[in-house]
Amino acid sequence: MTSEIFELPKEPEYTGRMLVVGRPHKSSEAQRAIKNAVGLNIASSRDYEGQSVTAESIESGDGIYFDEIGVAVVTPSDADQLGRMTTMSALAESAEGPVLEPEQMMYALGGDYSDYVRGFRDATNALADRYAAAESWPEGISAAEAEALAVGTTWGLQKTRTVASSPFLQGRTGRGIKVCVLDTGMDLNHPDFAGRNITSRSFVPGEAVQDQNRHGTHCIGTACGPKEPADGTTDRYGVAYEADIFAGKVLSNAGSGADGWILAGINWAVASRCEVISMSLGAMATDSGFSQAYENAALAALNVGSLIVAAAGNDSRFGLKPVSRPANSPSIMAVGALDQNLRRAAFSNVTFHAPHGKVDISGPGVDVLSAIPVAMGTHGTLSGTSMATPHVAGIAALIAESGASYRGSALWQRLVATAEAVSGEPAGHVGSGIVQAPYLRNVIVKPLPWWWWKFFSPSGQATAQAAE
Repeated sequence: MTSEIFELPKEPEYTGRMLVVGRPHKSSEAQRAIKNAVGLNIASSRDYEGQSVTAESIESGDGIYFDEIGVAVVTPSDADQLGRMTTMSALAESAEGPVLEPEQMMYALGGDYSDYVRGFRDATNALADRYAAAESWPEGISAAEAEALAVGTTWGLQKTRTVASSPFLQGRTGRGIKVCVLDTGMDLNHPDFAGRNITSRSFVPGEAVQDQNRHGTHCIGTACGPKEPADGTTDRYGVAYEADIFAGKVLSNAGSGADGWILAGINWAVASRCEVISMSLGAMATDSGFSQAYENAALAALNVGSLIVAAAGNDSRFGLKPVSRPANSPSIMAVGALDQNLRRAAFSNVTFHAPHGKVDISGPGVDVLSAIPVAMGTHGTLSGTSMATPHVAGIAALIAESGASYRGSALWQRLVATAEAVSGEPAGHVGSGIVQAPYLRNVIVKPLPWWWWKFFSPSGQATAQAAE
C-alpha cells in the first residue's frame, strides 16, 4: 500500500460569518445585546432539546448562540453591523467588547490509502511473530512485557498496553463513560457496533450522520470499537469497547466543515456531559495565535468535567510545522502521531509556540487498522494524527472509568503523568510520550507460613494467651 496524506490549504478559507466569543450560559443577554446593538435576531442552542442544534439553523437566519460554550455564530450583512458588534460589552468579560473571529473551514486530519481490506490480520500477526522470535525486544519494552502483550490485536493497542495481559491486569472497558467523536459521522449499520449505545447527530446541512467518507467511522472504531470484531477474523482495534458512543457529524462527506458546525458539536457534547470529546480535524496555523472561540469552548468543557483532545496536524513532511488549529488552543490536548518504532511520524506537527500550541501527548498514528463503512470494505488502515487522537480518547475513557475524580483537568493530568517517555524524541515533538492505558502489575501472593495460623488465627491466639 502507498500512503497519501491529505494536504490542507495553506491559507485560511473563510465563510463570511463571524464567531463572537462571549460568556457561557448567557443566552438571553447575548440575544438581547446582538439585537439591540446590531439589529440581528439570533437563536439560542437552548431552544433545542438537549441543545442539539439542527444543521439548517446554523446556516439560516442571522445566527445562533451556543449557550454551553459562550460562542455565537452570526452573519452580519454589512461593515456597519460588524463594527457595532465589536462594542457589545454585554457579551464580554471586559468593557472592551467581545472577541470576534472570522469563521473558517476545517478539515479531517488523516492519511488516505488506495486499498482497503477485510480482516487486516497480516501486519499485526507479523508484528507479534517478530516479538516472539526476537532475541532483543523493541526499545522501551522488556522481554517479560513483550511476552505479556496480547496477540490478535493492533500494534497500537499493544504499545499503549490497552491489551496488556499477565503479569499486567487490564480490566477497564469504558463502561459508563460517554465518548463523543466529532468527525464525518459514523456507519450506523456497521456490524461491529451492533447493540452498542450510540447517540448521533448531524450538524452538517443537508447530510445525515451516516458516514460516506470513512474518516469518522475509523476514528470512532479506534476510540470505542469492539473487543471482538463481528467477522471473527479481524484483529481487535478498539480501546474503550463498552463506552457510550456519541457520534457528531461536523465534517461533510467530503471531509470539510465550518467552525460553526464544529462548535455546535462541542456545545452538544458538553451539554450531554460527555467525559471525552475527540476531534481529528483542523486547519493549518498561520501565526503564533490561537482561536479564542475554541479556547472558550475548551474551558467551558473542562469546567463541567469534559476533556477535548484534538489532532496536532499532518503538515510536517517537508519541514516541521506548528500544531494545527484548534489543537493549538491551550485548553485542548494536542495529540501527535508515532509509528510502530515509537518515532515521531514524519508528517506529525510539533511544538512551535509554547506554552500554547504545543504537542501534549502522542499516540499510534501510522498504519492504524480500524472500522470503515461496510460499503468501503468494513475494515481498513489509515495514517495521521487523526488516528493517534482516538487512541488517546479511548484511553481517557478507561482512566475516567477508573475513578470519578478523573474528569476535565484531572483527567488531562493523569493522561500526561502516566504516558511513557519516547526515547530519542524531544518533548516538543511527542509531548509527555505515548499514551498508556491504566493497568496494574499482577501481585503474586505467596502461601502463608505454617506458624502464622498458630499465632494469628483465633484458636492460636487463645492458646498463646493460655500459655502466658
